[in-house]
Amino acid sequence: MGEHHDTNLPGAGAEELASRASRRAARLRHDQAMGHGADAAVDEQLRQAERRLRTYSQGAEGERLVAQALGFLERYGWVALHDVHWPGRPKANIDHIAVGPGGIVVIDAKNWTGDVVVRDGVLRQNGYSRERETTSAATATSAVAARIAAMHRSAVVPVLCLVAQDVEPVVLGQTTVVGRSGLAAHLVSLPVRLAAYEVADVARFLASDLGGPRSPEVLTSADLVTQTLARAGFTVTTPVAPRRVHGRSRATSTVRQQGPRTRTSAPTSTRRGKRQRVGPLLLRLTLGIALVLSLPYSLPWLAETLGPVLGSMVVPEVPTQQPTEQP
Repeated sequence: MGEHHDTNLPGAGAEELASRASRRAARLRHDQAMGHGADAAVDEQLRQAERRLRTYSQGAEGERLVAQALGFLERYGWVALHDVHWPGRPKANIDHIAVGPGGIVVIDAKNWTGDVVVRDGVLRQNGYSRERETTSAATATSAVAARIAAMHRSAVVPVLCLVAQDVEPVVLGQTTVVGRSGLAAHLVSLPVRLAAYEVADVARFLASDLGGPRSPEVLTSADLVTQTLARAGFTVTTPVAPRRVHGRSRATSTVRQQGPRTRTSAPTSTRRGKRQRVGPLLLRLTLGIALVLSLPYSLPWLAETLGPVLGSMVVPEVPTQQPTEQP
């Protein structure tokens, strides 16, 4: 995985790096011919530039060969993206992303020379461990998974493709290592994870999100929730943190400026006032409870005693009319 190039063509990023290394090597050869600088220093710089030129050229060729292998999968419903951004790493790229029924496969192409084998669970080239490369592929996969919807994250898997070696698929940690000759068969054999419309939607989103002129950031779960709510039409606001004074919040600074409180044996006037108010409150509460408890037993007496009085107040007596004598 090298530097991203805006054309999104397979190997474009590595080809750009190879072009830079070639121009630097040409300048160093010119300096060497003109006798500029120490001969030993110029020779060492020239060797490094030529070494980088070979590495980047091999990488670009390897990416083009892997892209050809992925092209055969279109008939099986797969869509391939090439030389896209690595989220969160503006100067790095991802060689290939294949989106199909078997999921979202992040592919790192390695066009290594020499003896490349998997021994005792470790990928080795000429005896040297390449565990860093398998871990890097898994890291890139996590960055891509963070950009897509949560329902599809488990379908994102890393693959390290060996361009020049025939290696059967083997899982090392989270990364599957496979030779280029077996890459297409491996992807077709993956269990179905995405429907046809999901393949189209995910591929379209990744092409837009990772194929633009700028590298996107790695999203957190909170960022994804915010984006989802915003797309649904909700207004999302970010809470404002309290102002800080000299590295501390204003509330903390104010409390610390007051100094520690000292406890005294004698109560303050405030405490005495609180205690004086508690007594009458308890007395009123006790009387209220007693009244409620005695009310059922007092009702008959109240009815007998106050009934006539209340009745005379409510219903006044009507004077009887005396009979009149007839003349």
